[in-house]
Amino acid sequence: MAEEEVVEEKKKGGKGLIIGLAVLVVLLLVGVGALVYLLLGASSEDGSASNDIEVHGSAEHGEPEEISHAKEYSPKYKQFEPPGPDAVPVYFVMDKFVVNFNGEGKAKFLAVDLQFLSYYPQVVGADGEMENLRPILKNDIQRLLRNQTFTQLNTAEGPDHLRADVLKVVHKVLEAHNVYPELVEDVYMTRFVMQ
Repeated sequence: MAEEEVVEEKKKGGKGLIIGLAVLVVLLLVGVGALVYLLLGASSEDGSASNDIEVHGSAEHGEPEEISHAKEYSPKYKQFEPPGPDAVPVYFVMDKFVVNFNGEGKAKFLAVDLQFLSYYPQVVGADGEMENLRPILKNDIQRLLRNQTFTQLNTAEGPDHLRADVLKVVHKVLEAHNVYPELVEDVYMTRFVMQ
């Protein structure tokens, strides 16, 4: 009988050893699986994070930003109702300028057509501030045009310099009449002829 008990204890001990090894193998497999999941999951999360950034960036750049043409300026100037974000530019057209200028023997006349851009119709509209100042603007711009020389204007940058000078003259007149000068943003020459 003692031998039977020893055999049964060996069988029980063998079963316990097999169960212990099986549990150890299962735990080892779970651990390796978890490690693989974490490693692969971390690299895919890094990839998806960069994808998220790219998608977010493209969505951010894809949406149109709301552009405001309203300007903030000192209360010492006349105040005008600011334009809305969907405002379109308004142009003030000056009569054609034809002046004698210093052509240096190559040209005698300078002909220029000007249009001034603003988003404030109160400044450049039909009844705007610039309309009320038209005689002063015409006088000062003609004086500037008469003082030009052929050599100054006959370069690639000549017309651009003239545009900048015309805009300075207009800004000076507006400021002298209590209108914020930067409300007129640009000037365009629709005709520029020297002959």
